[in-house]
Amino acid sequence: MAEKKTAKSQTKTPAKKPVTKKVRQTGKTKVRKPKKGLNRRTALITGASAGIGHDYATLLAEQGFDLVITARRKDRLQSLADRLEAAYNVDVHIFPEDLSEPRAPKQLMEKITKEGLSIDFLVNNAGYTVPGNFDMAKWQSHADMLQTMLTTPTELCHLLSIGMAERGYGRIVNIASVAGLLPGTPGGTLYGPVKSYLIKFSQALSAEYHDQGIHVQALCPGFVLSEFHDIAGNREQMNRLPKFMWLNGPDVCLKSYESVMENKGPIVVNGLFYKILATIVKILPSNLATKFLSLHNRNAKPLARDIRDSASQSDKAR
Repeated sequence: MAEKKTAKSQTKTPAKKPVTKKVRQTGKTKVRKPKKGLNRRTALITGASAGIGHDYATLLAEQGFDLVITARRKDRLQSLADRLEAAYNVDVHIFPEDLSEPRAPKQLMEKITKEGLSIDFLVNNAGYTVPGNFDMAKWQSHADMLQTMLTTPTELCHLLSIGMAERGYGRIVNIASVAGLLPGTPGGTLYGPVKSYLIKFSQALSAEYHDQGIHVQALCPGFVLSEFHDIAGNREQMNRLPKFMWLNGPDVCLKSYESVMENKGPIVVNGLFYKILATIVKILPSNLATKFLSLHNRNAKPLARDIRDSASQSDKAR
């Protein structure tokens, strides 16, 4: 059943008082509190319960977008919705979904349509990695990841972009990674290839929609301070990295937002270090770059939930 924040929205009327003056300024983007009850644009953010999804939802609320947020953890979505509605005077609809389920994109769209909403800004953020080498994990773990990070964002673009084109306005941000610009490396085997796909896909969409008012971006951050590496089980290793390799989530989102609104891209790489890294890799012979980046495997250890059982392992010996 669709979950929607209704306690405030049932009694709201268009605000007659003037728009609140600027509350803060971040970078080049002025942040204002919007009027409540006006005909505003709506953004959908997947994986909004934490990390970049959480930070992007906050930024878009600051910019006056009403929101549709989705993730598996309803309690976190509810907490975020309560905070953003109170702080920024926007409407936040929560639709908990497990995006590893093939039916999830259509179910999500059915809920959005039932509420009479049109999505103007899509942030495909939901994602994670399956640690360990490719044959260490059971296939279902790989399949769930591919559904979440490849099929679902592609299907959401397919479902939403036609409406954006009809209205002559749309913003699509696919959260990729600098890993998608680098050669494949061992451990978390499918993560880089999936991010590479999102980059190429975003480039293609950007070219197709360039004259229809739809701006498409592949956001390619490096390591971002979030719970991503706690879930992957490699936090201890990651904490040994130098501070200059870590990016701040709100800063990453702000750079993305400014770029997609101005239609700069379609590829946006965050951080000077990662821009230099991506450039060097382009210059180096591909095989040499692959060998260099494969010297260290920070994702070598699989999670217990992903490990193939003995019957699956025996398949390799047949």
